Amino acid sequence: MKKWILGAAVLTCISLGLSAQHQKKNVRELSAAERAEKMSDRMAEELKLSEEQRKQVSKVVLENATRQEELAQKRKVELEAQKKYRMEQEKKIAAILTEEQKKIWEQRKEALKHRIDGQGEEGHERHRRGRSRFGRGR
Repeated sequence: MKKWILGAAVLTCISLGLSAQHQKKNVRELSAAERAEKMSDRMAEELKLSEEQRKQVSKVVLENATRQEELAQKRKVELEAQKKYRMEQEKKIAAILTEEQKKIWEQRKEALKHRIDGQGEEGHERHRRGRSRFGRGR
């Protein structure tokens, strides 16, 4: 009986976790106006805003959501431009190298890729905090 209850509790926790992840995805898929409306509704309910306050808050929240969406689009365009530039540079370098040098170069790129992939979240966290991956850091 205890095992059955424990199993049911574990399954409930897992399903709640998956449900929360699914809800987060949906929020990201909403338009700026939809996100702003949800935020305004939540604030109005939690803070018991008057109708005038709600209108003012809705306006500010919509401005922010729209701005964030614009910035995200700009970042996406910039990242695509950087990727295109890197690919062009790699083509130029490849045109300079011999076949044997290209093989070595590709092997080094693969090794670097595997090293970066192997770091996992720990390596990315350390990098975000500004610490070197080599040695002790700061």
